[in-house]
Amino acid sequence: MKIFGISKALCLLALVLAGLGAHAQTPEHADDLFGQIQALQEQMHIEISGFENIQNGQKIITHGSLAQQLDQILAAYNHISSRNSKGQIERVTLLNKKQPRVTNRIVLPTRQEGGHLIVAVSLSSDGRLWQTLDMMVDTGADLVVLPDSMIAQLGLSDSNLTRQNMQTANGTAMAKIGVLRELKIAGETITNVDAAFVADKLLGANHLLGMSVLGRYQVHIDDQSQTITLFKK
Repeated sequence: MKIFGISKALCLLALVLAGLGAHAQTPEHADDLFGQIQALQEQMHIEISGFENIQNGQKIITHGSLAQQLDQILAAYNHISSRNSKGQIERVTLLNKKQPRVTNRIVLPTRQEGGHLIVAVSLSSDGRLWQTLDMMVDTGADLVVLPDSMIAQLGLSDSNLTRQNMQTANGTAMAKIGVLRELKIAGETITNVDAAFVADKLLGANHLLGMSVLGRYQVHIDDQSQTITLFKK
């Protein structure tokens, strides 16, 4: 009888837990924007901070996978995303709501890492496959520089890339040169961006935002406020 009582209690506990799980909030059932973001945070097992920097409001109509829904919500806000070695989002910091630009300048929110400024950038070679990643601002790099492992992820074919030697921090290396159809940064879309792909081991975990993007602007770097302002030429 004692064993039966324990088993019955365990069954009841399992039913209670199952009931709680069934009523866990999902993004589509959230009452407002904060609830929608928090539901995505829980389901994606990521950390989202900076709610105090934005205002709550009506939830946003989204579609697609959880990651795509998060991208659609974040499109309205300046934010910083951190990803793990597999390219998966681990943390998001909300900075502020994007404001309509009335001048020919773009202000990039950045964070500092190892003495370098890092910005969040979205890339695509065909407008279909997108990768969002943190990139190091490098005015000494002629092109956007990415690891070989991202070629297929961006929808590029290795056979369509041209080979040439290029100078890196570790010396001369063979690079594969291609064109990214679109690059999005702080709400600005830049088209037909030349990019170089080099062996992963030469870059480590770095991705370089070079002059094939920055050269289209006059660049003002403010180390004190950790912002970069791009003025259209």
